[in-house]
Amino acid sequence: MTGTTTVLLLILAFSAAASGLATVSEGNLQFAIDTAVFNIGAGDTLLLEVYQEVDVAQFSVDSDGMCLFTTEISLSSPAGDTLAWDIWNTPLEWRESGSVVNCGLLPVLEGDWTVAVRMTDVANGIQGLAVRQLSVEYPEHFSDVELARTIMPATEGSVNTLLKGNMIVFPAASTRFSIPGESMIYTYQELYALGGADILRYSKLLDSERVPVFARPPDAISIPDGMETIALIDSLDLSVVREPGLYSLSITYTMNGDTIGGFTRPMIVEVFIPAASNPAVNDFTTRALTGFPILLAQEEGILYHRLDEDARTLYYDNYWNARPGEHSGYLDRYRVVDRRYPSLGKEGWETDMGRVYLIFGEPDEVEADPFSTTQAPYEIWYFYDAEQESFVFADLMGNGDFIQIFSSVEGEVSYPNWQSMLQNVNRGGRTTLDSVDLLDEGF
Repeated sequence: MTGTTTVLLLILAFSAAASGLATVSEGNLQFAIDTAVFNIGAGDTLLLEVYQEVDVAQFSVDSDGMCLFTTEISLSSPAGDTLAWDIWNTPLEWRESGSVVNCGLLPVLEGDWTVAVRMTDVANGIQGLAVRQLSVEYPEHFSDVELARTIMPATEGSVNTLLKGNMIVFPAASTRFSIPGESMIYTYQELYALGGADILRYSKLLDSERVPVFARPPDAISIPDGMETIALIDSLDLSVVREPGLYSLSITYTMNGDTIGGFTRPMIVEVFIPAASNPAVNDFTTRALTGFPILLAQEEGILYHRLDEDARTLYYDNYWNARPGEHSGYLDRYRVVDRRYPSLGKEGWETDMGRVYLIFGEPDEVEADPFSTTQAPYEIWYFYDAEQESFVFADLMGNGDFIQIFSSVEGEVSYPNWQSMLQNVNRGGRTTLDSVDLLDEGF
Protein backbone atom coordinates (compact mmCIF):
# COMPACT_ATOMS: atom_id res chain seq x y z
CA MET A 1 0.00 0.00 0.00
CA THR A 2 1.17 3.51 -0.67
CA GLY A 3 1.00 6.40 1.74
CA THR A 4 -2.25 8.24 2.22
CA THR A 5 -2.76 11.35 0.10
CA THR A 6 -4.83 14.14 1.64
CA VAL A 7 -6.87 16.16 -0.86
CA LEU A 8 -8.52 19.37 0.35
CA LEU A 9 -11.89 19.62 -1.37
CA LEU A 10 -13.06 22.83 -2.98
CA ILE A 11 -16.56 21.58 -3.73
CA LEU A 12 -17.89 18.94 -1.37
CA ALA A 13 -20.84 16.71 -2.01
CA PHE A 14 -20.43 13.23 -0.53
CA SER A 15 -20.22 10.48 2.60
CA ALA A 16 -21.29 7.14 4.27
CA ALA A 17 -23.76 4.36 3.51
CA ALA A 18 -23.31 1.03 1.79
CA SER A 19 -21.78 -1.70 3.87
CA GLY A 20 -21.26 -5.16 2.43
CA LEU A 21 -20.90 -6.36 -1.10
CA ALA A 22 -22.65 -4.96 -4.14
CA THR A 23 -26.32 -5.68 -4.83
CA VAL A 24 -26.78 -7.66 -8.05
CA SER A 25 -29.80 -7.13 -10.28
CA GLU A 26 -32.51 -9.61 -11.16
CA GLY A 27 -33.95 -9.98 -14.65
CA ASN A 28 -32.49 -10.31 -18.14
CA LEU A 29 -30.02 -7.43 -17.73
CA GLN A 30 -27.30 -8.08 -15.19
CA PHE A 31 -25.62 -5.23 -13.32
CA ALA A 32 -24.37 -4.38 -9.83
CA ILE A 33 -25.06 -1.36 -7.64
CA ASP A 34 -23.42 0.18 -4.61
CA THR A 35 -24.34 3.27 -2.60
CA ALA A 36 -22.76 5.90 -0.38
CA VAL A 37 -24.17 8.84 1.59
CA PHE A 38 -22.28 12.13 1.86
CA ASN A 39 -22.60 15.17 4.09
CA ILE A 40 -22.99 18.29 1.94
CA GLY A 41 -23.47 20.71 4.81
CA ALA A 42 -27.18 21.20 4.08
CA GLY A 43 -28.64 20.62 7.53
CA ASP A 44 -30.45 17.32 7.87
CA THR A 45 -30.38 16.66 4.12
CA LEU A 46 -27.63 14.35 2.91
CA LEU A 47 -26.74 13.22 -0.59
CA LEU A 48 -27.08 9.61 -1.71
CA GLU A 49 -24.78 8.47 -4.48
CA VAL A 50 -26.02 5.41 -6.37
CA TYR A 51 -23.60 3.95 -8.88
CA GLN A 52 -24.03 1.01 -11.20
CA GLU A 53 -21.60 -1.16 -13.14
CA VAL A 54 -22.78 -3.10 -16.20
CA ASP A 55 -21.01 -5.11 -18.90
CA VAL A 56 -21.44 -3.30 -22.21
CA ALA A 57 -21.64 -6.51 -24.26
CA GLN A 58 -25.14 -7.22 -22.84
CA PHE A 59 -26.70 -4.34 -24.79
CA SER A 60 -27.92 -4.56 -28.37
CA VAL A 61 -25.90 -2.64 -30.94
CA ASP A 62 -27.18 -0.50 -33.82
CA SER A 63 -25.73 -0.12 -37.32
CA ASP A 64 -23.42 2.66 -36.10
CA GLY A 65 -21.91 0.47 -33.39
CA MET A 66 -23.76 2.31 -30.60
CA CYS A 67 -26.06 1.17 -27.80
CA LEU A 68 -28.51 3.08 -25.61
CA PHE A 69 -29.91 2.23 -22.19
CA THR A 70 -32.14 3.96 -19.65
CA THR A 71 -31.42 4.11 -15.91
CA GLU A 72 -34.23 4.84 -13.44
CA ILE A 73 -33.54 5.33 -9.72
CA SER A 74 -36.10 5.77 -6.95
CA LEU A 75 -35.83 6.21 -3.19
CA SER A 76 -38.84 5.30 -1.07
CA SER A 77 -39.80 4.94 2.60
CA PRO A 78 -40.99 1.68 4.24
CA ALA A 79 -44.54 3.02 3.79
CA GLY A 80 -43.99 3.29 0.05
CA ASP A 81 -43.72 7.09 -0.15
CA THR A 82 -41.25 8.28 -2.78
CA LEU A 83 -38.63 10.72 -1.49
CA ALA A 84 -36.61 11.13 -4.69
CA TRP A 85 -36.58 9.87 -8.27
CA ASP A 86 -34.42 10.30 -11.37
CA ILE A 87 -34.20 8.86 -14.89
CA TRP A 88 -31.75 9.36 -17.76
CA ASN A 89 -30.51 7.81 -21.00
CA THR A 90 -26.91 6.74 -21.60
CA PRO A 91 -25.60 6.36 -25.16
CA LEU A 92 -22.22 4.69 -25.60
CA GLU A 93 -20.12 2.80 -28.08
CA TRP A 94 -20.73 -0.94 -27.95
CA ARG A 95 -17.75 -3.17 -27.24
CA GLU A 96 -17.29 -6.87 -26.66
CA SER A 97 -15.49 -6.52 -23.34
CA GLY A 98 -15.38 -4.07 -20.48
CA SER A 99 -17.96 -2.38 -18.31
CA VAL A 100 -19.37 1.10 -17.83
CA VAL A 101 -20.04 2.87 -14.53
CA ASN A 102 -23.14 5.05 -14.22
CA CYS A 103 -24.00 7.33 -11.32
CA GLY A 104 -27.06 9.09 -9.93
CA LEU A 105 -27.39 11.51 -7.00
CA LEU A 106 -30.48 11.79 -4.77
CA PRO A 107 -31.24 13.77 -1.59
CA VAL A 108 -31.77 11.58 1.48
CA LEU A 109 -32.58 11.95 5.18
CA GLU A 110 -31.71 9.82 8.19
CA GLY A 111 -33.82 6.68 8.47
CA ASP A 112 -34.65 3.47 6.63
CA TRP A 113 -35.07 3.61 2.86
CA THR A 114 -35.36 1.40 -0.19
CA VAL A 115 -33.39 2.32 -3.30
CA ALA A 116 -34.45 0.68 -6.57
CA VAL A 117 -32.47 0.84 -9.80
CA ARG A 118 -33.96 -0.30 -13.10
CA MET A 119 -31.93 -0.50 -16.31
CA THR A 120 -33.57 -0.95 -19.72
CA ASP A 121 -32.00 -1.66 -23.10
CA VAL A 122 -33.87 0.87 -25.25
CA ALA A 123 -33.53 -1.16 -28.46
CA ASN A 124 -35.09 -4.42 -27.27
CA GLY A 125 -36.72 -3.57 -23.93
CA ILE A 126 -34.84 -6.10 -21.78
CA GLN A 127 -34.54 -4.99 -18.16
CA GLY A 128 -32.83 -5.63 -14.88
CA LEU A 129 -33.87 -4.47 -11.40
CA ALA A 130 -31.68 -4.09 -8.31
CA VAL A 131 -33.19 -3.26 -4.90
CA ARG A 132 -31.21 -2.36 -1.79
CA GLN A 133 -32.35 -1.59 1.76
CA LEU A 134 -30.56 1.36 3.36
CA SER A 135 -30.29 2.50 6.96
CA VAL A 136 -28.96 6.04 6.78
CA GLU A 137 -27.26 7.68 9.77
CA TYR A 138 -25.90 11.19 9.91
CA PRO A 139 -22.08 10.94 9.62
CA GLU A 140 -20.22 12.50 12.56
CA HIS A 141 -16.55 12.36 11.57
CA PHE A 142 -16.15 9.73 8.85
CA SER A 143 -17.81 8.80 5.60
CA ASP A 144 -18.00 5.27 4.33
CA VAL A 145 -14.95 3.85 2.56
CA GLU A 146 -15.59 3.85 -1.18
CA LEU A 147 -13.74 1.25 -3.25
CA ALA A 148 -12.60 2.52 -6.65
CA ARG A 149 -10.92 1.12 -9.75
CA THR A 150 -9.05 4.34 -10.42
CA ILE A 151 -8.88 7.93 -9.18
CA MET A 152 -7.51 10.74 -11.30
CA PRO A 153 -7.41 14.54 -11.42
CA ALA A 154 -10.32 16.18 -13.22
CA THR A 155 -9.92 18.69 -16.00
CA GLU A 156 -11.08 22.22 -15.19
CA GLY A 157 -14.80 22.64 -15.73
CA SER A 158 -15.53 18.90 -15.70
CA VAL A 159 -19.19 17.97 -15.14
CA ASN A 160 -18.53 14.26 -14.69
CA THR A 161 -21.04 12.82 -12.20
CA LEU A 162 -18.17 10.93 -10.56
CA LEU A 163 -16.44 14.20 -9.66
CA LYS A 164 -15.47 14.71 -6.01
CA GLY A 165 -13.78 18.03 -5.47
CA ASN A 166 -10.99 18.15 -8.06
CA MET A 167 -10.76 14.37 -8.47
CA ILE A 168 -12.78 11.86 -10.49
CA VAL A 169 -13.41 8.63 -8.58
CA PHE A 170 -14.40 5.61 -10.69
CA PRO A 171 -16.17 3.36 -8.15
CA ALA A 172 -15.95 -0.41 -8.18
CA ALA A 173 -19.72 -0.81 -8.03
CA SER A 174 -19.50 -4.59 -8.38
CA THR A 175 -17.04 -4.82 -5.42
CA ARG A 176 -15.20 -7.42 -7.52
CA PHE A 177 -11.57 -7.25 -8.57
CA SER A 178 -9.61 -9.55 -10.86
CA ILE A 179 -5.88 -10.18 -10.62
CA PRO A 180 -3.45 -9.97 -12.24
CA GLY A 181 -5.69 -7.70 -14.33
CA GLU A 182 -6.48 -5.33 -11.43
CA SER A 183 -3.47 -5.49 -9.15
CA MET A 184 -4.22 -2.07 -7.64
CA ILE A 185 -7.44 -0.76 -6.12
CA TYR A 186 -8.10 2.67 -4.67
CA THR A 187 -10.13 3.98 -1.75
CA TYR A 188 -11.86 7.30 -1.13
CA GLN A 189 -13.10 8.52 2.24
CA GLU A 190 -14.13 11.87 3.71
CA LEU A 191 -13.41 13.16 7.21
CA TYR A 192 -15.61 15.79 8.87
CA ALA A 193 -15.11 18.30 11.72
CA LEU A 194 -11.60 17.13 12.65
CA GLY A 195 -9.72 20.33 11.83
CA GLY A 196 -6.46 20.62 13.78
CA ALA A 197 -6.40 16.93 14.76
CA ASP A 198 -3.45 14.55 14.39
CA ILE A 199 -4.67 11.01 13.77
CA LEU A 200 -3.28 7.63 12.76
CA ARG A 201 -4.78 5.37 10.12
CA TYR A 202 -4.19 1.59 10.27
CA SER A 203 -4.94 -0.45 7.13
CA LYS A 204 -5.11 -4.24 6.76
CA LEU A 205 -6.27 -6.69 4.12
CA LEU A 206 -8.06 -9.66 5.71
CA ASP A 207 -9.10 -13.01 4.27
CA SER A 208 -12.54 -14.56 4.76
CA GLU A 209 -11.51 -15.83 8.23
CA ARG A 210 -10.29 -12.32 9.12
CA VAL A 211 -6.67 -13.43 9.10
CA PRO A 212 -4.40 -10.56 7.95
CA VAL A 213 -2.97 -11.06 4.47
CA PHE A 214 -1.23 -7.70 4.50
CA ALA A 215 -0.79 -4.91 7.04
CA ARG A 216 1.27 -1.75 6.96
CA PRO A 217 2.58 0.71 9.55
CA PRO A 218 0.10 3.44 10.48
CA ASP A 219 -0.21 6.54 8.31
CA ALA A 220 0.11 9.79 10.25
CA ILE A 221 -2.48 12.34 9.09
CA SER A 222 -2.39 15.97 10.20
CA ILE A 223 -5.58 17.87 9.42
CA PRO A 224 -5.20 21.64 8.99
CA ASP A 225 -6.97 23.93 11.43
CA GLY A 226 -10.35 25.12 10.25
CA MET A 227 -10.85 22.35 7.68
CA GLU A 228 -14.40 21.07 8.04
CA THR A 229 -14.04 18.42 5.33
CA ILE A 230 -11.06 16.68 3.80
CA ALA A 231 -10.81 13.71 1.45
CA LEU A 232 -8.40 10.82 1.90
CA ILE A 233 -7.25 8.89 -1.16
CA ASP A 234 -5.36 5.65 -0.67
CA SER A 235 -4.31 2.62 -2.70
CA LEU A 236 -4.05 -1.10 -2.02
CA ASP A 237 -1.84 -3.59 -3.83
CA LEU A 238 -3.81 -6.79 -4.43
CA SER A 239 -0.83 -8.69 -5.84
CA VAL A 240 -0.37 -10.23 -2.37
CA VAL A 241 -3.56 -12.26 -2.93
CA ARG A 242 -2.89 -15.81 -4.09
CA GLU A 243 -6.29 -17.48 -3.73
CA PRO A 244 -9.68 -16.29 -5.05
CA GLY A 245 -12.43 -15.58 -2.57
CA LEU A 246 -13.88 -13.09 -0.10
CA TYR A 247 -11.52 -10.50 1.35
CA SER A 248 -12.02 -7.29 3.28
CA LEU A 249 -10.19 -4.05 3.78
CA SER A 250 -10.05 -3.01 7.44
CA ILE A 251 -9.33 0.62 8.32
CA THR A 252 -9.03 1.96 11.87
CA TYR A 253 -8.42 5.54 13.00
CA THR A 254 -6.92 6.48 16.37
CA MET A 255 -6.25 9.79 18.10
CA ASN A 256 -4.12 10.07 21.25
CA GLY A 257 -4.24 6.28 21.55
CA ASP A 258 -8.04 6.04 21.41
CA THR A 259 -9.98 4.51 18.51
CA ILE A 260 -12.23 7.11 16.90
CA GLY A 261 -13.43 5.15 13.88
CA GLY A 262 -13.32 1.72 12.28
CA PHE A 263 -14.49 0.48 8.88
CA THR A 264 -14.53 -2.77 6.94
CA ARG A 265 -15.19 -3.04 3.19
CA PRO A 266 -15.64 -6.57 1.82
CA MET A 267 -14.72 -7.46 -1.75
CA ILE A 268 -14.52 -10.47 -4.01
CA VAL A 269 -11.10 -11.10 -5.51
CA GLU A 270 -10.92 -13.31 -8.59
CA VAL A 271 -7.59 -14.93 -9.45
CA PHE A 272 -7.19 -16.08 -13.04
CA ILE A 273 -6.38 -19.72 -13.73
CA PRO A 274 -3.27 -20.00 -15.94
CA ALA A 275 -4.29 -20.41 -19.55
CA ALA A 276 -2.79 -23.89 -19.85
CA SER A 277 -5.22 -25.28 -17.25
CA ASN A 278 -8.23 -23.09 -18.03
CA PRO A 279 -11.12 -25.07 -19.59
CA ALA A 280 -12.30 -21.89 -21.36
CA VAL A 281 -9.05 -21.48 -23.31
CA ASN A 282 -10.62 -22.45 -26.66
CA ASP A 283 -13.22 -19.67 -26.46
CA PHE A 284 -10.67 -17.19 -25.23
CA THR A 285 -8.21 -18.14 -27.98
CA THR A 286 -10.80 -17.14 -30.56
CA ARG A 287 -11.00 -13.66 -29.05
CA ALA A 288 -7.22 -13.46 -28.69
CA LEU A 289 -6.93 -13.67 -32.48
CA THR A 290 -7.94 -10.00 -32.71
CA GLY A 291 -4.82 -8.74 -30.95
CA PHE A 292 -2.45 -11.31 -32.42
CA PRO A 293 -1.19 -9.19 -35.40
CA ILE A 294 0.52 -6.84 -32.91
CA LEU A 295 3.19 -9.52 -32.46
CA LEU A 296 3.96 -9.78 -36.19
CA ALA A 297 6.56 -7.97 -38.25
CA GLN A 298 5.18 -5.42 -40.71
CA GLU A 299 5.35 -7.74 -43.72
CA GLU A 300 3.77 -10.60 -41.77
CA GLY A 301 1.01 -8.31 -40.54
CA ILE A 302 0.14 -7.21 -44.08
CA LEU A 303 -0.04 -10.85 -45.17
CA TYR A 304 -2.16 -11.82 -42.16
CA HIS A 305 -4.75 -9.09 -42.80
CA ARG A 306 -5.19 -10.29 -46.40
CA LEU A 307 -6.25 -13.77 -45.24
CA ASP A 308 -9.83 -14.88 -44.68
CA GLU A 309 -11.00 -16.01 -41.23
CA ASP A 310 -10.14 -19.70 -41.66
CA ALA A 311 -6.70 -18.89 -43.06
CA ARG A 312 -6.01 -16.51 -40.17
CA THR A 313 -6.86 -19.23 -37.67
CA LEU A 314 -4.51 -21.63 -39.45
CA TYR A 315 -1.75 -19.00 -39.52
CA TYR A 316 -2.30 -18.37 -35.80
CA ASP A 317 -2.07 -22.08 -34.95
CA ASN A 318 1.06 -22.58 -37.07
CA TYR A 319 2.70 -19.53 -35.50
CA TRP A 320 2.35 -20.92 -31.99
CA ASN A 321 3.13 -24.51 -33.00
CA ALA A 322 6.51 -23.19 -34.10
CA ARG A 323 7.01 -21.64 -30.65
CA PRO A 324 6.36 -24.41 -28.10
CA GLY A 325 5.58 -23.15 -24.61
CA GLU A 326 4.98 -19.52 -25.62
CA HIS A 327 1.27 -19.66 -26.46
CA SER A 328 0.00 -19.88 -22.88
CA GLY A 329 2.09 -16.85 -21.95
CA TYR A 330 0.54 -14.86 -24.77
CA LEU A 331 -2.97 -15.85 -23.65
CA ASP A 332 -2.20 -14.82 -20.08
CA ARG A 333 -0.92 -11.44 -21.28
CA TYR A 334 -3.95 -10.99 -23.52
CA ARG A 335 -6.25 -11.77 -20.60
CA VAL A 336 -4.57 -9.08 -18.50
CA VAL A 337 -4.74 -6.58 -21.36
CA ASP A 338 -8.40 -7.41 -21.98
CA ARG A 339 -9.33 -6.59 -18.39
CA ARG A 340 -6.87 -3.88 -17.41
CA TYR A 341 -6.42 -1.58 -20.39
CA PRO A 342 -9.70 -0.94 -22.29
CA SER A 343 -10.23 2.81 -22.63
CA LEU A 344 -12.79 5.13 -24.24
CA GLY A 345 -14.43 2.40 -26.31
CA LYS A 346 -11.16 0.76 -27.34
CA GLU A 347 -10.40 -2.85 -26.44
CA GLY A 348 -7.36 -3.44 -24.27
CA TRP A 349 -5.04 -4.51 -27.10
CA GLU A 350 -5.96 -1.37 -29.09
CA THR A 351 -4.59 0.99 -26.42
CA ASP A 352 -0.92 1.93 -26.20
CA MET A 353 -0.49 0.39 -22.76
CA GLY A 354 -2.27 -2.80 -23.84
CA ARG A 355 -0.15 -3.14 -26.99
CA VAL A 356 3.12 -2.74 -25.08
CA TYR A 357 1.99 -5.16 -22.38
CA LEU A 358 0.99 -7.72 -25.00
CA ILE A 359 4.44 -7.56 -26.63
CA PHE A 360 6.74 -7.06 -23.64
CA GLY A 361 4.71 -8.45 -20.74
CA GLU A 362 4.58 -7.19 -17.15
CA PRO A 363 7.09 -4.36 -16.57
CA ASP A 364 9.75 -4.97 -13.93
CA GLU A 365 9.05 -1.58 -12.38
CA VAL A 366 6.38 1.10 -12.81
CA GLU A 367 6.90 4.72 -11.82
CA ALA A 368 3.53 6.45 -11.64
CA ASP A 369 2.17 9.85 -10.64
CA PRO A 370 -1.63 9.70 -11.01
CA PHE A 371 -2.53 12.61 -8.71
CA SER A 372 -0.25 15.47 -9.77
CA THR A 373 -1.93 18.86 -10.11
CA THR A 374 1.03 20.44 -11.96
CA GLN A 375 1.41 18.02 -14.85
CA ALA A 376 -0.41 15.28 -16.72
CA PRO A 377 -0.76 11.89 -14.96
CA TYR A 378 1.88 9.51 -16.29
CA GLU A 379 3.40 6.05 -15.95
CA ILE A 380 6.96 4.98 -16.80
CA TRP A 381 7.43 1.27 -17.44
CA TYR A 382 10.90 -0.25 -17.01
CA PHE A 383 11.99 -3.64 -18.37
CA TYR A 384 15.29 -4.76 -16.84
CA ASP A 385 16.58 -7.11 -19.50
CA ALA A 386 19.79 -6.76 -21.52
CA GLU A 387 18.40 -3.77 -23.44
CA GLN A 388 16.98 -1.89 -20.41
CA GLU A 389 13.83 -0.80 -22.31
CA SER A 390 11.50 1.89 -20.99
CA PHE A 391 8.14 3.35 -22.05
CA VAL A 392 6.36 6.53 -20.94
CA PHE A 393 2.57 6.86 -21.11
CA ALA A 394 0.63 10.03 -20.26
CA ASP A 395 -3.02 10.94 -19.77
CA LEU A 396 -2.81 14.21 -21.69
CA MET A 397 -6.57 14.82 -21.77
CA GLY A 398 -7.38 13.87 -18.18
CA ASN A 399 -9.88 11.24 -19.35
CA GLY A 400 -8.00 8.10 -18.33
CA ASP A 401 -6.66 7.32 -21.82
CA PHE A 402 -2.87 6.97 -21.51
CA ILE A 403 -0.97 7.39 -24.78
CA GLN A 404 2.66 6.48 -25.42
CA ILE A 405 4.90 9.55 -25.66
CA PHE A 406 8.37 8.01 -25.27
CA SER A 407 10.22 4.71 -25.62
CA SER A 408 13.86 3.70 -25.65
CA VAL A 409 13.02 0.89 -28.10
CA GLU A 410 13.98 1.66 -31.68
CA GLY A 411 10.98 2.02 -33.98
CA GLU A 412 8.51 2.72 -31.15
CA VAL A 413 6.55 5.98 -30.87
CA SER A 414 8.79 8.48 -29.09
CA TYR A 415 8.65 12.27 -28.95
CA PRO A 416 11.89 14.11 -28.14
CA ASN A 417 9.96 16.72 -26.13
CA TRP A 418 8.02 14.17 -24.08
CA GLN A 419 9.00 15.74 -20.74
CA SER A 420 7.69 19.15 -21.76
CA MET A 421 4.50 17.47 -23.02
CA LEU A 422 3.77 16.43 -19.43
CA GLN A 423 4.05 20.05 -18.32
CA ASN A 424 2.32 21.75 -21.26
CA VAL A 425 -1.25 20.86 -20.33
CA ASN A 426 -3.53 23.81 -20.84
CA ARG A 427 -6.84 24.59 -19.13
CA GLY A 428 -8.76 22.26 -21.42
CA GLY A 429 -6.36 19.39 -20.80
CA ARG A 430 -4.94 19.29 -24.34
CA THR A 431 -1.18 19.49 -24.79
CA THR A 432 0.85 21.44 -27.29
CA LEU A 433 1.15 18.28 -29.41
CA ASP A 434 -1.41 19.03 -32.13
CA SER A 435 -0.60 15.95 -34.21
CA VAL A 436 -1.91 13.45 -31.66
CA ASP A 437 -5.55 12.44 -32.10
CA LEU A 438 -7.02 12.86 -28.61
CA LEU A 439 -10.57 11.91 -27.63
CA ASP A 440 -12.88 14.02 -25.50
CA GLU A 441 -13.97 12.74 -22.12
CA GLY A 442 -16.47 9.94 -22.67
CA PHE A 443 -18.36 9.91 -19.39
